Amino acid sequence: MTPAEQKKLRALKTNFPYFAKSCLNIRTKKGDEKRFELNKAQHYIHKKCEEQLAKTGMVRALILKGRQQGCSTYTEARFYHKVSQNRGKRAFILTHEHEATANLFDMVRRYHDGNPFAPSVSSSNAKELMFDKIDSGYKVGTAGNKAVGRSQTLQLFHGSEVGFWPNGEEHLAGVLQAVPSESGTEVILESTANGVGGVFYEMVQAAQRGEGNYQLIFVPWFWQPEYVMLCPVDFVKTKQEEQMVESLGLTNNQLYWRRSKIMELRSDELFRQEYPISANEAFISSGRSVFVSTWLMAARDECYSPTMTADLQIESQTLIEKADGCLRVWEAPQSNKRYVIGADVAEGLDKGDFSCADVLDENGDQVAQWHGKISPDHFGDLLYALGMLYRRAFMGVERNNHGLTTLTILKNKGYPNLYMQEELEREYDGKQFKKVGWLTTSRSKPLIIDNLASITRDSESGIRCLETIDEMETYVVHANGSTNSRHGYYDDRVMSYAIACEMYRRMPRNYGHTVVNIRQFKAAQTGVGY
Repeated sequence: MTPAEQKKLRALKTNFPYFAKSCLNIRTKKGDEKRFELNKAQHYIHKKCEEQLAKTGMVRALILKGRQQGCSTYTEARFYHKVSQNRGKRAFILTHEHEATANLFDMVRRYHDGNPFAPSVSSSNAKELMFDKIDSGYKVGTAGNKAVGRSQTLQLFHGSEVGFWPNGEEHLAGVLQAVPSESGTEVILESTANGVGGVFYEMVQAAQRGEGNYQLIFVPWFWQPEYVMLCPVDFVKTKQEEQMVESLGLTNNQLYWRRSKIMELRSDELFRQEYPISANEAFISSGRSVFVSTWLMAARDECYSPTMTADLQIESQTLIEKADGCLRVWEAPQSNKRYVIGADVAEGLDKGDFSCADVLDENGDQVAQWHGKISPDHFGDLLYALGMLYRRAFMGVERNNHGLTTLTILKNKGYPNLYMQEELEREYDGKQFKKVGWLTTSRSKPLIIDNLASITRDSESGIRCLETIDEMETYVVHANGSTNSRHGYYDDRVMSYAIACEMYRRMPRNYGHTVVNIRQFKAAQTGVGY
């Protein structure tokens, strides 16, 4: 064997994209066969898997994607490469239905039949392909049999369309026991979204929170090169489509394909589930998104890291820089500016919700955010210090439930600039009375959420915190018309920011010696973003 031939064989063994292009055949959507060259999505998945393999010695990946984006094609080819080029490698494929199982195994057979360096086969049937001389092979199964995969010892496992498995949690728990936590083992679980809930959904949420050892790999629909359609010469983009061009770089032909697919599916919501542009957008069945994805993408581009992460010393009303502090500061207090604060109060339990406070300046821009778990009374002390630090900021605190305790502390300490809400007290002859704090009701909540949607749509939100945008992505309208976070998510940042924006709208024109020209927010419009 010549040195050149030896080099080629080494490359075939170690370089998967080169092996795929040289040895593997795939069937195109037109029905033709061609050599397998990785597309953009497949290159991205490969890069993420290889990075994790180099870092941890293993691959544990969740792939969330749209329809027909080549993720299964990549995974089967990756595993065929490892099984056919290495000794003692066993791969197992588990799908959601028999037809899908057959299709994926046909794909593996096509790889093997077209491979000029294919190892010899000792067993070949509808469910397995075994290579005798290297003690490696493939097996497939269909979710439904509770015992499937349990008795095997596997190095490579591909779970396809996991979101659609019946008894998914039980199946996955069983088969994953067959994969040891050893160097060189790989588990790749991929699926389109199938609504909120189920084992795949829960694993995606955990990965997004940085919990566990699975990485989330998201593939947006517009990476697929064939998802285009020649647009007519009189094609005119909507405002939403203009935003998609700006934030995503979509072409007119991609936009026209999107329009046509929405018309075919007869549902914008179904399109977003089947062909999402973000991981959070994929899981939409529990409710309609309040904030349109393109608005949030534009808002996300305006976010940046805080200049300081700190703890707020309550007694001295000073900031102590601390890497894991609860206060993020984008701009320190300025002597010539006015500020507002909106606050959402939680119970303060370890397993409960977070309390949050947002500080906006006189231009409506986010300059600070406190976010953490704290008792309502201590939150009152903290808000007093935060408000005084930001020049006696005009402060609106939600007075629902535990907020009353927080407000009591603020009143007892004599905070000088609390928001007072007018209410009609029927027991007192229909007279108007003012109560301290913001009361969130079925009537007042839509007002502040619609206002936040309106200014986000118009690129005037002023948000600097990425986590606030993350919460807005999972904030939905439920079947009963109420708005809240999806199950398993939080909305404390959404609520505190919405209240802060309302305080901005209601901020007195003058206090102290400073007079400023306040930019007016547009009036809230019913149904914006729904």
